[in-house]
Amino acid sequence: MRIESENTKLRAGQRRRTIATWMLFASCLTSLSAAYWERTSFNKLSGALTAEVGRCEHQVRECRKNQNHTSVALAAMAKSQENILTATEQAPTLGTKSWGRRFTVTKYLPHDPKYGRDDDGLTATLMTADPASRIVAVDPALIPYGSRVWIEGLGWFQAEDCGGAIKGLRLDVLTATSKDAFAFGRQTRFAIVVPADA
Repeated sequence: MRIESENTKLRAGQRRRTIATWMLFASCLTSLSAAYWERTSFNKLSGALTAEVGRCEHQVRECRKNQNHTSVALAAMAKSQENILTATEQAPTLGTKSWGRRFTVTKYLPHDPKYGRDDDGLTATLMTADPASRIVAVDPALIPYGSRVWIEGLGWFQAEDCGGAIKGLRLDVLTATSKDAFAFGRQTRFAIVVPADA
C-alpha cells in the first residue's frame, strides 16, 4: 500500500511537471511568436519609413529642379520684357493701333528657285528683295503693308512682302543665306506691330 501511495504521488508529480513543461513550452512559443511578429512589424515599418524618406528626398530634388527651371524662365521673361520695353521706346510712334502677339517666325531667301515664276527679285510691294532692307513677309489681311514690325531677338523690320504659307500669326524674315534660314528654323517669338497709319 505504501508503494501504491508513493507511486500515486510520483505519478501526480510527473503530471504536474508535464503540465508545467507544456505550459513553459506554450509560453516560449507565445513569446517567440510575439518576438517574430514584432520583428516583422518593425521590418515593415522600417521599410515603409525608408520608402517614405526616399520619396521625400525625391520630392525635394524635384522641387529644387523646378525652382531652378522657374528661376531660368523668370529671368528669360524679365529679359524678354526688357527687350519689349526697349523696342517700344525705339518705335517711331506707338498709337492705339499698335499691338503685339506671339508669332511663328521663319526665314526665307531672295531669288530662291522654290518660288518658281514668282521669283522676280521683288517683294509684293515691288521693293527689291534685299536682306539689308530688313523686310518681313506678313499676312496683309492681318498686318498692312508698310507696317513696322519688331520681332523679339531680331529687331525692327518693314512689312513689304507676303507668301502663300504666311497666314495669320506667321512672319517670314528675308535673310541672305540658306545656312541662316535653316539654323533659325521655326521659332515662336513675340512681335509688336506698328501700322503705317498709327
